[in-house]
Parts: sequence; structure tokens; C-alpha cells
Amino acid sequence: MRKFFVITAIGKDRPGIVAGVSKVLFDLGVNIEDSSMTILRSEFAMILIISTEEGVDASDFESHFRELSDKLSLFISVKGIEEREVCSKKPYSGMPYIISVIGTDKPGIVYRVAQLLSSKKINITDLNTKVVPGERTPVYTMIIEVDVPEYVDIALLEEEFSLLEKEMAIDISIREIEVLEL
Repeated sequence: MRKFFVITAIGKDRPGIVAGVSKVLFDLGVNIEDSSMTILRSEFAMILIISTEEGVDASDFESHFRELSDKLSLFISVKGIEEREVCSKKPYSGMPYIISVIGTDKPGIVYRVAQLLSSKKINITDLNTKVVPGERTPVYTMIIEVDVPEYVDIALLEEEFSLLEKEMAIDISIREIEVLEL
């Protein structure tokens, strides 16, 4: 029986972080099942879902990551997760959509869009934002992947987006993602 863990690593970006973390996991006989890694400004962040043999605890990783953490100034955390929490079904229970938001940078854009989605029980499955220098003011961009329940009326959602666009002086577009069934 396998055990599952979520590992996060955060630190100043530099070459060798992915190699260092993956070497520790390889040496421990761990399988990396899912991962997401990115650089935000000068900070690197990774989150991994890993599996290993029964009998391993989160504390077993501590000593193995200590040297790497000290060497690369990383904050690394390990948390056990139950096998039933590891999703092996299709990633969406509804329909996958992508939402693009662009506008003058200002506080509240993420909150207001996320709150609207939450009020409709729409789950955010991925979200990326960037501030891009503009000629006069910075431009804020956000790309969101969402899981829209089948009962949500997209036309009504677009109407609510339109109200939010006017209120916050942003542009929002939504389109369905075509999912290939294998």
C-alpha cells in the first residue's frame, strides 16, 4: 500500500532547487506524481504530490531535506495526505473553463473575481497573475482555470462579469476548455 504526501518548497530562485529536491526524493525511492513549480518575481515555489511505501511518516523527510534546506535557504514542508484524497478520476466534475482578466493594477481584483466564482460554487483549479509595466500605469493580468458545475448558466455568469468589469474598470473573458477524452 502506498502513502501520499504533499511537499512544498519556497525560497529565493536559483539553479539547483528542482534538482536538489528531486534527488532527495529519488534517493528515498519516492515517486513524484503531480507537481507545480513557478518563479514569482525572485522567489521560487514548488508543490508536489508524492507517493512512497507504507511505513514512511512526514518526519522521515526532515533529516533528508535539512542539508538541502540549509544549502539553498529553502523553507520545505511535508504533510501526509490520505489515499482517498488523491484524485484519480477526471480533474473536473463540471466543465473546465478559462477566464482572462486584464486591467489597471489595483487592490481587490483577485478577491472580487474569486468571490464571484465562489458565490456560484465554481472551483478555481489554477490561477496565475502578473503585473506588467505599462506606458502610464501597471497592467494587471490574471488567467484562471475553473471547474464550472453543470447547473451554472454561463450567460448569467457573463452578465455578472460585465457588472464587475464596469465597477473595477477591468476586462473579463471566459471560454470553455476542450477536454480530450483518452
